[in-house]
Amino acid sequence: MSDGGRAKVVEFYRGTTVLMTGASGFVGQVLLEKILRCLDVSKVYLVIRAKKNLSGEARLERILSSPLFDGVRNDASMLNKLRRKVIPVELCLDSGFNFADEDLKCALQEQVEVVFNLLASVNFKEPLDCALKTNVDRTDQLLGLVNGMKRLKSVVHVSTFYSNCDKSFIGERIYDDIDFGGCENIMNIMSHLREPEKETLTEHIVKNFPNTYTFSKKCAEVMIRDKYQNLPIGVFRPPIVTSTYREPVPGWIDNFNGPSGMVVPLSEGLYSVAFVDGRKRPFIVPVDYCVNALITCAMDVYANHRTRMGIPVYNYVNTGNNPTWGTIIGRFCEGLSPAKRFMATYLTATITRNPLRYAICKRTMLLQGLLLDLARRIGGKRPILGPMFEKMINLSEVLQFFCINEWRTENGNVQRMRAEQSSTERNIFPFDLAEVDWDEYYRNFVPGVMKYAIEPRKARDVRRQDSENWIFLMFNFVILTLVNFIKLLFGPKRN
Repeated sequence: MSDGGRAKVVEFYRGTTVLMTGASGFVGQVLLEKILRCLDVSKVYLVIRAKKNLSGEARLERILSSPLFDGVRNDASMLNKLRRKVIPVELCLDSGFNFADEDLKCALQEQVEVVFNLLASVNFKEPLDCALKTNVDRTDQLLGLVNGMKRLKSVVHVSTFYSNCDKSFIGERIYDDIDFGGCENIMNIMSHLREPEKETLTEHIVKNFPNTYTFSKKCAEVMIRDKYQNLPIGVFRPPIVTSTYREPVPGWIDNFNGPSGMVVPLSEGLYSVAFVDGRKRPFIVPVDYCVNALITCAMDVYANHRTRMGIPVYNYVNTGNNPTWGTIIGRFCEGLSPAKRFMATYLTATITRNPLRYAICKRTMLLQGLLLDLARRIGGKRPILGPMFEKMINLSEVLQFFCINEWRTENGNVQRMRAEQSSTERNIFPFDLAEVDWDEYYRNFVPGVMKYAIEPRKARDVRRQDSENWIFLMFNFVILTLVNFIKLLFGPKRN
């Protein structure tokens, strides 16, 4: 039961020191922004590695320069706090969580009270041994460090709802049904094999899992249960996480993973196809609501540990009447300009669950890229659309398993957290998915993808002015005519 206007979550974090991994990722950036804007923490240590000739400090500066942090940067007092509170912890993760600066390691062990572990490789096609090294072994190394923290109150390990997607029903529990003697034995076996042997064995190990990512996240959960039950730790499972609903701005997203990748060609007035069962109801959550639940979850883990009830699991999903993929993609189109919305409705957007039709439409999409790149060459421009379409197709295809299946689930721990929120907390940290206005959300989805993901990339390639090229328009007209002919042959648009 809620307790009036008290903000227990705000009090829980007041003056605390937080450690985060994965802060450069999509969810991690939104989590960092929310902590800085709404919580009076003492410090935030960010584990961040050097990458692409950028130091951890430089990568942090790039993260903080994002439009996501405009509200923080534009507030002078908040900006001063930001510079003082956010401390990058640069590590070479390939050599484990080893510190060149022992003083920094001691500071973490003396100060840190709340830990968010968002470190993960989300490459669905990654070799199994690499996925296990990142998602299991590095989590083990992190928790080994955390185990020595003297003031520790709460640890939240961010997994995925699909860590048990081989089951039709996913409960709020850790499932220990890994064959081949468990994860540790699998890693040991893989270390003695050549690459072709690893690939062959992977198929037998992963079995009904669609990729090595989901399997490795399951292994991480089991490892946590087996080795770190002594810690005040919980497992948070979000499903498909997409752009912000309202905070700090509607529609913010910085990547083309998941549904955002589907709308990129449509936003350009180009043809796009996706292998989707329009009747299925996916679990999709806005990233700002996901972060609010994650922040609240840390306090709940602390309270749960004091009662010694085991490791809690939080399935952050909406168990109500979710919209179907067909409805969602229809709403995507509503965020387009009138002309592109008309094109998407009648010409450029195709979803299908028919493998043959998908194969034909995919080749049409690739042909589109080939012809449009030819138009670019004639116009003296660099060909870039073919590779872009290949990337969009690859991003779409790794999601196929989640676009043609449904799951039953429970989320009692999440519902309990919601019931225990005060009215003040519901305003500061809303995460009840039943209260999301999905029409409003999807109206902002495509404009958000265009503003925050597409336009910044266009700005880095000032030569991309295809819409002004008559050759481009001519080729596009020919392609759409071909697409329309294929649709007449193979049935209605959404099948």
